[in-house]
Order: sequence, then structure tokens, then C-alpha cells
Amino acid sequence: FDKNKVQTTKYTVLSFLPKNLFEQFHRFANCYFVFIVLLNFVPQVGAIQPFVSMAPVIVILFIQAVKDLFEDYGRYKSDVEINSAECFVLKSSDDKYHKMKWSDLQVGDIVRVVCNSVIPADILLLHSSDPDGICFIETSNLDGESNLKQRMVVPKHWGDNHEFYPKEFKSIIECQTPNNEIYKFHGNMIPANGGEKISVNNSNLLLRGCVIRNTDYVEGIVLYAGHETKAMLNNNGPRYKRSKLERRMNTDVIYCVVLLLVMCLIGSVGNGIWASNMSNIEQAELFIPNEENGEALNPALSGFYMFWTMVILLQVLIPISLYVSMEIVKWGQVHMINSDIDLYHKETDTPIRCRALNITEDLGQIQYVFSDKTGTLTENKMIFRRCTIGGVDYPHAANGESPITFLLPNAGPPRIYVQTLFNTILNTYNPQLFIQPNTHFCNQDICRLYLCAQLSLFCVLHGRLLNLLGYVRVKSIGISLFESLPFTPPYTPIITLPYATLRHVTRSHINLHPPTHHQVTSPPQYPIIKLPHPPTPSSLYHPQQLSTKRPASHHRRNISSVSAREVLATVAQSEEDSTAMDPTEIETDVTPDPVLYEKLISTPYSTFACNEAKSRPLVQRRTNHCFPTATTRYLKIRYEAESPDEAALVYAAHAYGCVLAHRSSHGGKESVTITLPDGGGKLEFEVLHKLPFDSTRKRMSVIVRDPRNGQITLYCKGADSAILSALRRDQQDDVQFDIINRTKQYLDKYGRVGLRTLCISKRVLTEAEYSEWEQLHRAAERDLENRDQMMINSFVRMEDNLELLGATGIEDRLQDGVPETIEALRQAGIQVWVVTGDKRETATNIGRSCRLIHQNDEVIELITETPTQSNMRYRNYWTPLFQAKTTNGENCRKSNIRRQFFMVIDGRTLDFVLGTGNRDQPDTLVKEIADKFVLLARRCRSVLCCRATPLQKGMVLKLIKDKLHVMTLAIGDGANDVSMIQVADIGVGLSGQEGMQAVMSSDYALAQFRFLKKLLLVHGHWNYARLASMVLYFFYKNAAFVFLIFWFQILCGFSGGNMIEQSYLLIFNLIFTSVPPLVNGVLDKDIDAATLLKKPELYMQGIKDELYLQRTFWINMLDALYQSLIIFFFLYVIYLDTEVGLIEWGTVVTTAAVFVILIHLGIETKTWTWIHWVCQIGSVLVFFAYSLIYNIVCATCLPPSNPYFVMERVIQTGQFWFSILLVTAVALFPR
Repeated sequence: FDKNKVQTTKYTVLSFLPKNLFEQFHRFANCYFVFIVLLNFVPQVGAIQPFVSMAPVIVILFIQAVKDLFEDYGRYKSDVEINSAECFVLKSSDDKYHKMKWSDLQVGDIVRVVCNSVIPADILLLHSSDPDGICFIETSNLDGESNLKQRMVVPKHWGDNHEFYPKEFKSIIECQTPNNEIYKFHGNMIPANGGEKISVNNSNLLLRGCVIRNTDYVEGIVLYAGHETKAMLNNNGPRYKRSKLERRMNTDVIYCVVLLLVMCLIGSVGNGIWASNMSNIEQAELFIPNEENGEALNPALSGFYMFWTMVILLQVLIPISLYVSMEIVKWGQVHMINSDIDLYHKETDTPIRCRALNITEDLGQIQYVFSDKTGTLTENKMIFRRCTIGGVDYPHAANGESPITFLLPNAGPPRIYVQTLFNTILNTYNPQLFIQPNTHFCNQDICRLYLCAQLSLFCVLHGRLLNLLGYVRVKSIGISLFESLPFTPPYTPIITLPYATLRHVTRSHINLHPPTHHQVTSPPQYPIIKLPHPPTPSSLYHPQQLSTKRPASHHRRNISSVSAREVLATVAQSEEDSTAMDPTEIETDVTPDPVLYEKLISTPYSTFACNEAKSRPLVQRRTNHCFPTATTRYLKIRYEAESPDEAALVYAAHAYGCVLAHRSSHGGKESVTITLPDGGGKLEFEVLHKLPFDSTRKRMSVIVRDPRNGQITLYCKGADSAILSALRRDQQDDVQFDIINRTKQYLDKYGRVGLRTLCISKRVLTEAEYSEWEQLHRAAERDLENRDQMMINSFVRMEDNLELLGATGIEDRLQDGVPETIEALRQAGIQVWVVTGDKRETATNIGRSCRLIHQNDEVIELITETPTQSNMRYRNYWTPLFQAKTTNGENCRKSNIRRQFFMVIDGRTLDFVLGTGNRDQPDTLVKEIADKFVLLARRCRSVLCCRATPLQKGMVLKLIKDKLHVMTLAIGDGANDVSMIQVADIGVGLSGQEGMQAVMSSDYALAQFRFLKKLLLVHGHWNYARLASMVLYFFYKNAAFVFLIFWFQILCGFSGGNMIEQSYLLIFNLIFTSVPPLVNGVLDKDIDAATLLKKPELYMQGIKDELYLQRTFWINMLDALYQSLIIFFFLYVIYLDTEVGLIEWGTVVTTAAVFVILIHLGIETKTWTWIHWVCQIGSVLVFFAYSLIYNIVCATCLPPSNPYFVMERVIQTGQFWFSILLVTAVALFPR
């Protein structure tokens, strides 16, 4: 096994130079310029002093080497610090813990880690100071998540109450080979005495780099050390991607190479012709190179030599500094993005983070955005809104809003629905339940709990109508006993009298008091009532229709005992409210049941505390604060859950007084303590097994043992498609069939209003059933090879024959700015896809809310069950779309057909598209379906993929990316979005409620979806425009300078001569003209941010690649050609009959080139800052300063040229300044 020493450095003192050079020579450009340097050492082709020609290459390699060395030195210091850290390790010699450096730790060592200390290696937890055998760790160093996670001690085979003695620990541990999956681990621990294997998993593993919190100390054995730890295996460094612009730029570099070869070939042929023509004249040796024996070179050989000489002279046509310059500019662009205050989320103190440094310009060319829904478009702050139990809907109000009651189509008018449901509730009432202390708790069925709670809620919703029907006597006592509370943490328990009664009567030690203050009377007979306006099947019944008047006064009252009659009368109508419906104006055909009525009003209610009770009408926010004093100590409980949905359910139960008070683990046995409402005592459920959620099953379960009767029950929650398909086959009697059918209808209604839905079910197990399953499950846990598949099979085997309890509806609000952002992206020409695991109705409702679906869009639904059906559905939709396009012709193209259609596709149909649903599905059929899907999706304005698995998210993005060759961006916030984020050209992670896995896998990390608008439309456009302009400018300025040398070859007989001083030739592009384009690449703004946000369609410049096309590349090259012609031949004519020497004339040409090239950039600059001015003027001053100093101090440095005092003489003439001004004006006139 490896030791725990880590080394993240790339180099050592001896290996740095050869290894770094080897890495740098992997770049084609560096190899090219080294080849040019070597050519200069060949006498026959050398055009520049060999050692001088090495300067540019050495400078570039040196800058890169210094950068690499600086980065590696930082890693070295970090390694030394980590390896020198100390931990406590058990020594067998004296059975005591001693301090030891991390680097000396080995696999098999037993270590002790104290509170707030960093875990030195991957350790299997054997003992904790916590009596429950748990510890808490903070994993922010590993995955960025700051919330604490719980880990458990391996179940002890030496007894629950035995102390841990490390020297007695003798076991064999089997585990996986080292891997980088930080959330997955499994293995076995085999006791030395030959006992049964003990399965270990991720909940028993402490990972290197995490910190122990809220635990005095833990002890464990090292399983993985050093580079085999999961933290080190995940240390991959920064992400590297090659941008679209860079890929296209590489193509243009090839064009430059071809142009260079053409120019060199022209020079070679021209030299051969020149040599052939000059060989017959006298003193030909003055013009034609000679061989060593003094004879003139063969023209063909002379041309061959000249080819390579021209390669040396014209080498700068390939921009040696372009790649380094792009890295510098992208670093500056990243800094500008990180510094944007508009991308900072103040509430969570979260700025934007750029994790990929080399794809900033891709932000300006995105064509498709693939987004998750939950936590990405929504806040992922779940609010419990309603549930359905036994086919009955139970709404809950929040923030003072009145709840909306759903009516099913077969429920009849509101009056009939109210009466029918009320009678149903009363029929479930069992008087023995409320008068016998030892009765089973609500018949051991959670459904009864909700039915009883419905009494109070029902009266709030329909109190006026119940009064008219004779169920309620209107008797004002000046108190409202219902409070509308927000289901957001921290929750205050909602206590209403019928439910409070339930809490009291289910306790065995509570004495109930029969009513004594009110006389029971028989209900009067009422006339038949007929509603004047029967509602439609989809209508909603609002309690606002029953009460609108505000009370004139409020009263305070303490109550010791009340009856149902008084309670219902109080809830039904507030004091001084007289706007109820007039019974004389309504007819009815159903009268109240006297027996049921009498049962209701004779129900006893127990004592409760009520403070500051105020009478308010039902349409106003209730300010009653009624809750049992026994539960007030739980109000400050804060729950942490892996899923916000789970937290919402637990907080909702807390609000009703059913409190999750404690979780513990003793000897490997986990238990959960529940506090019953109103001081009703505690129940400690033994948790036998937890069946975690996975995207295949789409559900999770827990198996518990009831402490009251020892009954074993599995409770399962999950997606409706996963739960309903696993229900008991015998649940097809009329009652159960009706409940299931009603639940499905309510699920659809919940989805249509945007609620997230979960189905709740259970399965009661016999001891024999559980024992049989447990044996198979344990065998699956101990299997190291096929454990994952065997565990899933075990889960599915248990999660069968379920009994449906009901379903929940949880609200997840849209984030601020989401509709505006999506609308802006679509106006920018970006097609937005939402890929979510939610059901179709929920996702569609959110799609309408966030403007993904417009009112006039025609919705195409691809919901199929077989590949053949899927293929036919594509044909049905594709034919009219194709015909519409061909029929309307130009009019259709102008109207943009993508603005007319919206596609909805479910996960089952996606299986057929991706070829993952049926292994027997022919490849030809898969390809046919995929091609039709892509063509159809391309015609649609937006696409919604619902019930998609994490694997499907990545696969559908890859399908679109590969088939359409488009630039894609994926944005998500959870682990289920990682595959999609990694496949996309740009991955964006949101730091939300579901951990940091998406952020850790992303290129950019945001806090809110709305920040995507400015990131793409502003920074994306700017970065693309800046880099496109900079790259084109680099090609232009290099070409313009090279063309000057090429034109001179015409005058010197293609002899390889050069009028520009050698040092200028080497540093012209490296120093004189390099800084201003870097500044432009970081700071230039072609359009201001406000305009870009106001007119998103400007983003299409990047989508269509309008700023960097092959046409624009060649236009810049022609511009360079034109300017070089003006500079060269104008100056040639001006100085034709003067006594200026070659070096002096070359200096004038170089000066003119500097002015023209820099002013050309100034014309291209759209936004000027003081930094632009400093760099532009500074570059000119640097050129003159260098020339003046160099001409004096280095006159004979580069023979045979002698530039002594050349610049000093030239600048003193008026001809020089006139020619510079004239040439600059004429050369830039087209601009």
C-alpha cells in the first residue's frame, strides 16, 4: 500500500527544465519557431544572426516556464504543509496514541481524530465519543458543502455496551479498489473469530480533507492513504476545454501557413529566375551566391536555398505570441466577470465563480440552453401546500392566503360535495376511539389522522354552507379557532379543536371531560336547497365567496372546555358578520343526517390554552395563536435534510404537533423518536433499514418497527409512476379503486397548479417476510462484485405490493427574474430546453409560468409506450410541419416556424429516442426515431423533457449537440444534473439547496438563474467580440509587417535581403504592437450593457459567427496587403532620389508601420478609457525610446548592419514627419 505522503507538484529541481520544455514543445507553434531557429544556423539559408533569432522563442518559453514554476512552487508549499501536519496514531508497543506526521501514516493504522481536526486519510469509523455511535463531518474541503453530514460507527460485533479497545480489534476488511466516487463505498468487515460478515458503506467512511465537528473524538482504521484517497483521486486540477473560436483560429493558422509557403515558393522561383538571368553578365558573382569552390550556384539549387531563407524572413506571419496573448486576455476577462457586482447574490453572499479559464468567448455563441427545473428555475424552498389521503383533498393555507379546494368532476356542486365529504368524515368516526383510553392509535392508520384533522379545516373552508345545511349552529363566542400559517421554517404548530381533541384522546393517560356547558339539541328541519349556478367540473370553490365583512371588534377569552357545537359555530361565523347566504333564497334536495349531526356535536373536547385569541372573518389572515404549551419547546428545532422535499414534510408534521425529536444509533441499531402532539408522550421507532433513493426506482423507503405492537412496516414515497405501478394487485375492489382513481385525479390537479407531487404508500410485513428478505439483502450487501445491481433488485423486491396512503403537493416557487431571463434568451435566438424529473403536469405549469410556453403556442405531446408508437407519432407531427413549411414558403421562413410549436416529451419516449428503453429495439429504428426527434425538436420554439433520468439528461444534450453541431449550455443545481453539465460546451452550476456537486462539475458557478441573462447577453457578447477582434488584429498586423519584407524582395532580386534592422524584425510584434490589443481584449465594449440587455437580438451576432468568419479573416488579410502596399511604395517613391541609405529608409518604413498598425487598432476600438490612451501612446514612446537608445549603444551588435545614430538623424528631417503623416492617412483612409 502507498504511504500517506502526497506530492501534487509536477517537477523536481532536476526534472523541471527537461520536463517543462518537453511539455511546451507539444505545442505546434513552439516547435515551428524552434525549427526556424535551427534553420538560421545553416549558412546557406541563414537570413538573421542565429543567436539573435533565438530571442523571441527564448522569451516565450521563458515566460511560460516562469508561470509553470510559480504555480508548481505553490503546490510544493501546500504539499509540505499537508505532509507535515500531525495526527494521533496507535502504536502497538505501548497501546497508546502518539503524534505522527501525515506523511508517515499507512494503511491499517488506527488513528484518533479530535474535534475540529482535519481527517488525514480515508478512515473506517470504528468508535465515536458520542454514545449513539455517530459523528458529524464538514465536507466543504471536498465538495464545497458547508452543512454537516452524519457518519455512523460500524456495527460492533463485540457487543453494544462494550468499550472500544483498539488492541482487541482483529478483523479482515474487504473493500473496493481505490476510486474517485466520493458518495459511493461498500465493503465487508470479517471478524477474526469467524463471525458473520458485517457490511460497511459510505455512512461508515470518513474521507480525507473533511473536518470533525460536534464530536469530541473518533477512532478508525486507515483504508486508503495518500494518492489512493478519494480526495486525491478527485484532484484533477482546473477544467480545460477548447473554445469554438480557438478551433476556428487554428484553421486560419493553417491558412497562414499555406500563404507563407506560397510566398516562399514565389521567392524561390523568383530567385532561380534572377540567378539564371544574371549568370551571363559580367561580375555575376556580386549578385549570385557561390559555392565553397568559388563557382556560381546552380539556379535551381539557389532557388531551393532561397525557399528556406524566405521561411526565416517571413516567419512572423505565424503569430508566435497569439496563444500567450489569448491566455492573458482570457484571464483578464475572467477577472472582469468575477468583479461584476450584478452577478453577486447578496442574500447568500455568493459571487459568480469562473472555474474554466479558456472558454470565455463561448459564452457569446450559445445556441441551446438545457436547464433543470427544481432548484434551477425554482427556489428549491419547498412549502407544504396540500395532500390527498384516501381520495380526499386537504388544502393548507400559507401567509394568510385562503386555500383553494379542488373539486373532482364527479363530486357534484360545492354544496353536495361539502355534504357528501362531511358525511364521509363523520362515518369514519368511531365513538369508542374517543372514550376508551387504550384504543389503538387512530386504528393504526395515518389516514384517520388526516380525516380527524379535516374536521376543523373543513369547517373553515365551508362553515357558511355547513351552517345553511344544518350541520352548524351560528353562535358567536367571539373567538376564531383557526390560524392560517405559512408552512415555512420555523413553523408554529396549528392547533384546531377537533385535531386537539384527537391528540388528547389518543393518549392513554388523559381524562376526557364530556360537555356540560351546552345542551345538545336536535337539528331543525330545513327546506330543500338548490344552488342557482352549478359549477363546471373544473371549477374551484373559494371560501372568500362566503364571508367578506370585517368584524368591528375583537375579544380575548380563556376557554377551559368547549363542545363541538360551539367550536363549529365559532369557526363558521365571526362576531358581527352578517353576509352569509340567505337560506330562503336557496333550495336543496339533500337534508342533513340527524344521527351524524348528533354524533358530531356530542363529541367531547379537552382543555386547551388560547392566548390573544382574536375574532376575524375567514377571508382575513387569522391571528389566533393557539397551541399546547407542551410543544413550545420544539419551536426552535432546525432540521437538515438531504432533500428539501423531506424537510418540508417534516416541518409540516411539526406544525401539527407531531415532532421528529431525535435520531440515534446504539450498537448499529438506528432509532427515531417521535413526540406526539400536546404532550402525548414519545414513541421510539426502530429503523430496521433505509432504502435510499435512486433515479432508476424513483422512490425511497424506510422499514420501521412500531414500539406499540412490534409490527414491521415499510413506508415508501416517490414519484407517482413509481408508486402506482407497485401497488398491491388486490387493491381493485370498488373502494380502493375509487381511492386510487381519485388520487390520480388530484395528482393531475396538483401538477396543473405547479405543485411537486409525491405518492406515499406502505406495506405491512410479517416477521417471516421480513426475515426472508433480510437474509437476501444482507447477501447483496456483502457482494463486492455485483453489489449495486443486487441491492437494486433487493429494494425492488421489498417495494412491491404496496398500499396507497395518499399523495402530497409541495410548492416550489419560481426564482426572481426567471420569466424575464427565459424571454430574453429566446429573443436572443437561443432555444431553451427544460429537462426535469418532474411529472408532465407540474413541469408544464412551471413552463407556462416562466414563459417557456406562450399562450399561442401549439403544444406537441410525445407521450408513447412503444417504439413503433413513438415512430408513428413523429410522422404524424412531422408531416403537417413539413407541409406547412413548404406550402407557405417564404412567408413561413419569415414568421420563424420555431415560434409556433412547443414540444413535451416524457422519459419513456426519450428511452426510445436514445435507444435505452428496449434492448431488442433495432438500431435502424433507434436511428430513425432519433433523426425524426431531432428534426422535429429543431422546428419547435422550446422543448420540455419531463420524467427524465440523470443519464437521459446528458444523453439528450449530446444527441442534439452531435446531430445539429450547435453550441450548448447546461445549467443545474444538483447531482442529477452533473452528466448534462459535463457534456455541454459550457456547464453552469447553481449553488443551491442540493449540495455543490453541480458547481464542482461546472465551468461557471452562479447563485441564481437570472444571472445567466447578463452572463450571456453582456459578458458573453463582449468576450466573443473582443477576442474575435483581437485574433483578427493579430493576423492583420503580422501579415502587414511580413508583406513589407516581401515587397522588398522584388527590388533586391529575391536575394533574401531585408531593409528592416534585424532587432526590429524580431521584436516588432513581440513588444511594439502587443500591449494595446491585450487591453482591447479585456476592456473594449462594442455595445454598452444597457443596450445589450434591452435588445437581446444583438446576441445573434455570436450565434451566427458574424464577427469571425472566413470572409472577415480574408478581408483583414486584404486590408494588410493594401496598407503594406501604401507604406512600402509611397515611401519608396518619396525617398527615391534622396541620399538616404537602406538602413535609414528601413527605419522610416518601420516607423510608418508602427503608426499605421496602432492607429488601425484605435479606429477599431469602440470604448476608450485612460488605459487605452496610456497603452497606445506608451507603445509609440517605447518604440522611439528603444530606437534612439539602441542606435547609440549597440551600433555593431548585429553585423553587417550598422544603425548608429540612424533614428537620431531621421527624426530631424521634415521629410520624415511628412511621409509618416501622409502614408498613415492614405493607408487608413478606407477605415
